[in-house]
Amino acid sequence: MRKALILGLALVFVMGMTAMVGANNHLDGPWYVDTSEYTGLGLEENAEILQLGNEDLAEINQEGNHHAFIGQGYEFTLGAFGDSFQSEAFIDQMGYDNEAVIGQRGEMNEADINQSGMENYAGVGQDGDLMTADINQHAYDSFVRASQFGGEDSEVIVNQFGHLNRVRTRQEGDNHFAEVYQAEESDWNYANIEQAGNDQDAFINQAGMNNGAYINQQGAWNRAGVDQDGDYNEATINQDAYGLSGLITQEGNSNVGTINQTGGGE
Repeated sequence: MRKALILGLALVFVMGMTAMVGANNHLDGPWYVDTSEYTGLGLEENAEILQLGNEDLAEINQEGNHHAFIGQGYEFTLGAFGDSFQSEAFIDQMGYDNEAVIGQRGEMNEADINQSGMENYAGVGQDGDLMTADINQHAYDSFVRASQFGGEDSEVIVNQFGHLNRVRTRQEGDNHFAEVYQAEESDWNYANIEQAGNDQDAFINQAGMNNGAYINQQGAWNRAGVDQDGDYNEATINQDAYGLSGLITQEGNSNVGTINQTGGGE
């Protein structure tokens, strides 16, 4: 349903507005922060749940300065690891310098992280089919990293409210979907979506000033869309496959939108 809605909106945007402006490198944006090597705050876990089985439920609630880790289907004793089926993991944190990490292997698992405060980090790593990651941050100077590998029909949704927040998502496989929403008055934000595989969807929505969006797709039959509303925004979409469609809509002053496409429909 979500995919159909976004694709429908994309068709309306394409028919009503086709504005592709001059090329620019996303690294030049004032909002850009290199997070390629960033793996968290380096805190020691003070709340940890490890589960190896099916239909498990794990939940951690913290207030203050904490590091929480939930592992489902992951190795936690020497030689003891496997896949988890239909398990759920929830982390809710309030405060500053919090770190929430969820790792899941298997099928049909769900990861949810909610954070409020400042200087928080949320990380999700999923390996399998039909995975779902939902991350919400209402914070200042916070970062989200979400990675999904080795499966089909997985989904990442990130919602951020606040300032100086950043998102990096990476997906490999077939039929994935990624969405990043950065709310109005959330300035100096940066969103990065990378997808490698077939039949994928990516969408970034930003409302505010000095926002940046970057989408990179490899594979076939991919779709990408960026919707920005505000000043000094910059959006870059790179696509390399057959049957791709790219969309950028921008409102405001001094915006830059770039779409690079290689290949074409059959």
